[in-house]
Amino acid sequence: MKVFLGVMLFTILANAEEAKFSGETEASAVVVSGNADSESYSAKTKNTYKVSENDLAIVFGKYIQAKTSGTETNKAWEAGLRYERIFTKDLINGFIQHKAEHDPYNGVYTQRDSTDLGAKYFFIKDDSITWFGEVGYRSQNTYPGLVNSDRETVGFARIYTELENKWTQSTTTKVWAEHLPNLKRSDESQTNAEISVSVAMNSIFSLKSAYLLNRNEASVSPLKKDTTTWTTALVAKY
Repeated sequence: MKVFLGVMLFTILANAEEAKFSGETEASAVVVSGNADSESYSAKTKNTYKVSENDLAIVFGKYIQAKTSGTETNKAWEAGLRYERIFTKDLINGFIQHKAEHDPYNGVYTQRDSTDLGAKYFFIKDDSITWFGEVGYRSQNTYPGLVNSDRETVGFARIYTELENKWTQSTTTKVWAEHLPNLKRSDESQTNAEISVSVAMNSIFSLKSAYLLNRNEASVSPLKKDTTTWTTALVAKY
């Protein structure tokens, strides 16, 4: 966790030196000491580098860990790289993305690798509202790591939309949703969605509260299909 936060701090300082960089990094921690000690930490970052007038390189990642009375109850991480090509300014982008995930408590897999290929279309893009949608294809490799380590490769269609509204100089809301129909087994789709509110404290830092839903139709009893995460975090934009 300390290494991850150190990398985020270095990223903020490095990005501040060059206008071609922009990004958003958030972190939160809750520590309770008493009859039952508990602690949880989470961090998330997304950084964009403008390679050229029409090319963007994006690095992103997140981390979460929770313990109760010294026993780990949750640990998950995600790291990825995305390349976007601007075909029509402020309207159409193409992208390719690869990410790796680890979520043994909720996803019941030691690692899951996904490669996306698709297009982005902006419905609205102005000073107060940004709304876009993405469509594409995802190839996903899952390494269960429970009974055996055999890899399972599945193809998904991917539909994504995101709406961000800046209501005032200090208050912003964002809603995004992603649906992944399984092209191999139609009853095993995945759905993810998040709603968040951010309140700026100054030009760099803000407080953000977010509710995330992950739904995996492939989950079998006694595993739940839905996983929800409520996070309040300090966010730095640069």
